[in-house]
Amino acid sequence: MIYRPNPKRGRTTLLLMGAFIFAAEIAAGILIDHAPMRIRFPQLAQVLEMARQLKPSKKILFLGSSRFGNAVSAEAITEVLHQANVGDGVTVFKANIGASDPVVMDFETDKLLAADILPSMAVIEILPEVLSRRNLWLNFHLGRQLRWPEVWNALPDVYLAGTLYLAVTTRFNAIYTFRSEFQQWAMDGLKLRFESSNFADANTRKRRRANRAAPADVEVLLRGAASGRKNVRGYEIGGLNTRALIRMIERYSQLGTTIVFVAPPVSSPYRAAYGSPVDAAYLAYMQQLGKTYGTYFFDYRHRLSDHHFWTPYYTTTDGKLHFSRLLAREVIVPLIAGHKTSMSSRALPPSDNPSATAAEGQSLPDAGSRRGG
Repeated sequence: MIYRPNPKRGRTTLLLMGAFIFAAEIAAGILIDHAPMRIRFPQLAQVLEMARQLKPSKKILFLGSSRFGNAVSAEAITEVLHQANVGDGVTVFKANIGASDPVVMDFETDKLLAADILPSMAVIEILPEVLSRRNLWLNFHLGRQLRWPEVWNALPDVYLAGTLYLAVTTRFNAIYTFRSEFQQWAMDGLKLRFESSNFADANTRKRRRANRAAPADVEVLLRGAASGRKNVRGYEIGGLNTRALIRMIERYSQLGTTIVFVAPPVSSPYRAAYGSPVDAAYLAYMQQLGKTYGTYFFDYRHRLSDHHFWTPYYTTTDGKLHFSRLLAREVIVPLIAGHKTSMSSRALPPSDNPSATAAEGQSLPDAGSRRGG
C-alpha cells in the first residue's frame, strides 16, 4: 500500500495539539494560583507560622523588606521598652519579607488578619522608590502572589516596569515557569523531601560581602548612588503600590491600629541619589497621608553615618542596634506612653536621647480601640 499524506488531517492534528498545550498552560496558571502558601510564597508562610506562635499580647508589628528587617532588632527594641517601663505585655514581631513593598505588605496584612493576628501598632517601612508607579519588584510579585485577575488589572504597571514578558510566561508558560513549585507540591503530597523554587526570595540570594559587622568601603557605597538613581528614574507616585498602601491603611485604621511609617537609614550616596524633586514629592505625599488618615511618619534616612552600612542600604550589626534603640526611644516609647503631641510629623532631631520620658503605668491601646492623632 502506498502511503499518501493527508495535509488536512495533519493540520487538524497540529491545531488540536496546539489547543491542548495552550489549555494545559492556562490550567497550570490557574492551578498555581491555588497552590499552598508554603509552595508559592514560602517566606510569607514562614512569617505566618511564627506569628501564630506568638503569645497573646499587644503586638508591635514591623512590616517591610529585607532592608528594614536588617536594620531592626526586635530584642533591642524590647529592651528599650522595658527600660522605659512600657514593655509589659508587649510583643515586638518582625514580619519583614524580601523584596517587600506595599503590594506585598497589603497581601501579607490580609493573611495576618485572616489568622486573627491583630497588631496594636504597625511600623511600616516606606521609602520613595516603593511609592513609585514603576514597581521595582513586580518580577517577584508575579511569581509569588499575583493571580490571574490581579495580573490582568496590573497590566499597565507590568508594562511600565518592563516585566510584561514575565507576566506572559507566568500565565501562558506556567508549566515550565513553575516547574519546581509543581514538583515540590507533588513531593509534599507524596511525603517526600524536595526543596527548590524558581522564584527565590530576594534575601536568600548570595551576597558578595558576607561580613555584616564591617562597614563597606567607599567604592561600595558610591555604587549605591547609581542604584538609587536607577530606582527613582522617571519618578511618579501612584500605581499598584499606592493603591495597596491605601487599602492597608484603611484596614488597620478600622482596627484602631496605630500606623507608623518609617523611612529607614540609608547611606549618604544612596540618599543623595533621590534628588530634590523626588524628595519633595515623597515628603508631600507622606504628609498628605498623615492629614487624611492620622498616620505617623518619621524620616530616619539621615540618622546613621556611612560607617554603619555594609552595603549602600544594609546596616552593619552596630548600625542595626543603634537605629533600633533610636527608633524605640524616639518613636515607639512616646507613642505607647501616649505622648503623641510631642511627635514630629516628618523627621526627628539628630539626638540619641528619648524624645519623651515614658510614664510608668501607661500602656499600648488594644487593637480595636479608636486611635487618636
